[in-house]
Amino acid sequence: MTTSRGRCPLSAAFLLLAGLLPFLAVSPAPAEPLPVPRFESADCPFEVPEDSRVRFGRLVVPAVRPYEPGDPTISVAVLVLGSRSQNPRPDPVLYLEGGPGGPSLAYFDDWIASPILDHREIILFDQRGVGYSSPDLPCPEIRTARQEAGGPGFSDAEAVRRMLESARTCAARLEAGGIDLSAFNTAESARDLADLRQVLGIAEWNLYGISYGTRLALRVMHEDPEGIRSVVLDSVVDPAADEYGSAPRNARAAFGRLMDAVEADPVASRAFPGLRGLLEETASSLDRDPRIARIRLPGGKAGTVRIGGDALYDAIYSFLYDPDSIPYLPLFIRSVASGDVSHLAMFAEDLLYDDLSDGLYYALQGHDEAPFTAVSADPGGGYDPLRLEREMALAFGSGRADWVANASLESDIPALVLAGGFDPITPAEGSRRVAERLSKRTFLLFPGLGHAVSMSSGPESLVAAFFEDPSGKPDAGGMPENCIRPFATRLFVTAFPYRLHARVVFDRDLDTLFSILAFAGAFLAGSLSLAFTWRDRRRPGASRWGVAARFAGGIGAFLNAGCMAALFWAVAFVNRTEPAMLFFGLPPGMRFLPWLARAALPAGVLLAFGLPFLFRERGVSGKARIFFLVLALAELLFFLLLARWNFA
Repeated sequence: MTTSRGRCPLSAAFLLLAGLLPFLAVSPAPAEPLPVPRFESADCPFEVPEDSRVRFGRLVVPAVRPYEPGDPTISVAVLVLGSRSQNPRPDPVLYLEGGPGGPSLAYFDDWIASPILDHREIILFDQRGVGYSSPDLPCPEIRTARQEAGGPGFSDAEAVRRMLESARTCAARLEAGGIDLSAFNTAESARDLADLRQVLGIAEWNLYGISYGTRLALRVMHEDPEGIRSVVLDSVVDPAADEYGSAPRNARAAFGRLMDAVEADPVASRAFPGLRGLLEETASSLDRDPRIARIRLPGGKAGTVRIGGDALYDAIYSFLYDPDSIPYLPLFIRSVASGDVSHLAMFAEDLLYDDLSDGLYYALQGHDEAPFTAVSADPGGGYDPLRLEREMALAFGSGRADWVANASLESDIPALVLAGGFDPITPAEGSRRVAERLSKRTFLLFPGLGHAVSMSSGPESLVAAFFEDPSGKPDAGGMPENCIRPFATRLFVTAFPYRLHARVVFDRDLDTLFSILAFAGAFLAGSLSLAFTWRDRRRPGASRWGVAARFAGGIGAFLNAGCMAALFWAVAFVNRTEPAMLFFGLPPGMRFLPWLARAALPAGVLLAFGLPFLFRERGVSGKARIFFLVLALAELLFFLLLARWNFA
């Protein structure tokens, strides 16, 4: 029989064999399940320097312990920064971020120049539920509610209902997606870190916690003490303290320390007499008559915010974290008292861009802290920086922590405990209480600093030295951070430069950038037009009023161009030498900038009124007429924009 390739007849024997093959085949043995916990090297999801000193991986851990095969797992993102040493110490430093819910890996480049890397590796991680860890716990409902509740359309009671509703909605959505919110707490995160040390094969490491990271470090000291060589606790969250109940008292004490410092400064006390009363009076005035200010919402849409007394206190409370901002607070308070709330509007706008994980924050606080806080209102009344936070956390319904979560810890692990004199949220008294229960501690108070004191250069070097020799006694004598910086008494107070910088650098707003370039181009061309106008002034048929208008337009353009050039130079200079100043304003020598714009306004008006004469002139091209029309519009619009932001 003739056959062709691909269509050959099959014999009966072959068919029989084919039918038996499924029964004769050897079934493969079931694959062994991967161990949990385990560490998996992985491609980094973000750009890192192209060298082998940065390694990314994922720690796979049980979502809830004890673990059974097949139970849900969590992936914790880990980044190891290699030491600059060719022979690094065997005990790396594990950094524990604050928050809770603050991302760590996204800011890895802040650690590249750390002196710790001279001798040791630094290990960064995103706590479960945060950043590049999986699953994360985003809460867009809370972000949206925060924007809406801060606007003028909501009463205080309506804002509270809206925020609590958003917390319940987010928690319900996460749980519907299979998230067990009770798994996101300090105890489980501490056990994650104990697992990380084991799977990386590290005999001992050093813990370095800031703010909430200190609470997590204390729990790791309880869960895995044998793996810890030393610990640095900066701005300590005392687990035994009532975080929500003590917040109003701590805020009042921090404000009092600020006012005491101003009154103790001979120059500042003369420049700002009665500042304590002025602050209270201004806050009360804003409560009675809240101001409405325009802001830019995430995504670029325009919005409005209601500014009351709590907004002023919120801003001061936040700026007390930063020692570089503290010297400008008296000027800031006086500016708000004068009726200028533009800084508060920018502060409210900045709050909408924080990268804290709301889901992790409220799930963890609702589990570890909120169920144990005092329910009664603060007897002193007044400002509460954590208002509504306890209720938001409880709305997540994430369970209740064990007794260890709010217990004091005693330990003989060598510890360096740091505190800042102006810290409003983790005051020095709490850090001192925790230190007293650590037998091998060194406690250092820096009167001139606020929160996260080791981010300043002096304490940063102390931390690195402590890790080299935990048995030694770090000496902070002679460090400038021990002194309170003199308060600024002269400043060109304005929010406009910071707003411009934020739009271009932080927001990468192309509309703002295009507007800047368009104004700069128009004013540069207008300045150059002075030469052509001078040459053309005696042209036969030239109108005296037309020439005068062109001269005025050129002079106005020159003044505006000078204003823009000086402004951008000042912003660049301040951003390089004293970045914290930029939020509050510019050096006092820059007060002339608005006057340039004011002087340019009459010139622009004269150009606008002279346009009819210019348009009737013989020998003026159509392009020239359009150019001067556009220049007149640019000069008038430029002044209006500056006036809108209190800069002209």
